[in-house]
Amino acid sequence: MAIETKVQTKLTLQNTAYAVICLGLGMWGWYDYSISIPRQQATFEEYAAAEKTKSELENLAKATALSDAEKEQFRAASDVLLRYKDEKPAEPAAYDRPVQLWLYIVGCGVMGVPYFVWLQFSLSRRRYRLDDDGTLHAPEGTFTPEKIVGLDLTKWMAKSIATVEVEGGTKITLDDYKYKHVEDIVAALAARFYPGEWTSDARPIGDPKSRDTKKAQEDAEKRAADGGDTASPVAHGGGKGDADGAGGGGDGGD
Repeated sequence: MAIETKVQTKLTLQNTAYAVICLGLGMWGWYDYSISIPRQQATFEEYAAAEKTKSELENLAKATALSDAEKEQFRAASDVLLRYKDEKPAEPAAYDRPVQLWLYIVGCGVMGVPYFVWLQFSLSRRRYRLDDDGTLHAPEGTFTPEKIVGLDLTKWMAKSIATVEVEGGTKITLDDYKYKHVEDIVAALAARFYPGEWTSDARPIGDPKSRDTKKAQEDAEKRAADGGDTASPVAHGGGKGDADGAGGGGDGGD
């Protein structure tokens, strides 16, 4: 059966969560920039104007009688100040609106959301498939077994990255952190280029985390329980894997 990759679930959830968070922050920034801060500024200006009017009329009343219009202005100013007797309105900081505009609206909303949507889309478009006959399909092209000349596993156990080398110098990166079932493709190729060195889940032979090693141990324990051979198991195959699906002993899988 052909082995085909798909985007790791945790990576999809991560990109989706970041996009949603950026969208929420962008909307919050827009609300603050367009509604909340202007409203706060208007409230402060109303209070400051009322305070100034009342003060001026109080000083004027000490020198002469106030006209009816001035008395009405005084009452209106007093009513405004009375509304804010418990808490005096504060003037928004000069940087409040620029921060909401550039950090939240532009940074998170305008740039962040499209970035994570694009990131997920680009990941989903890159697919890898290894056919039963050994033909590898990748974004770089389709390569028959004869064209696949090598497999670099120097970064596999540390970073979950393997590099397939094909004729003409083309190198295809297989990243188990980003894609499911990469370890199965790597295992199949490792069985060809490094026979007897890798398990069926692309781990070094004898790796205790390998499903081959675990299966051999289970079989040995079963034989022991049945009174059979209790010799130490040795895993055979070509590939890697972990109980959590992590690729190459790195962070891959979910």
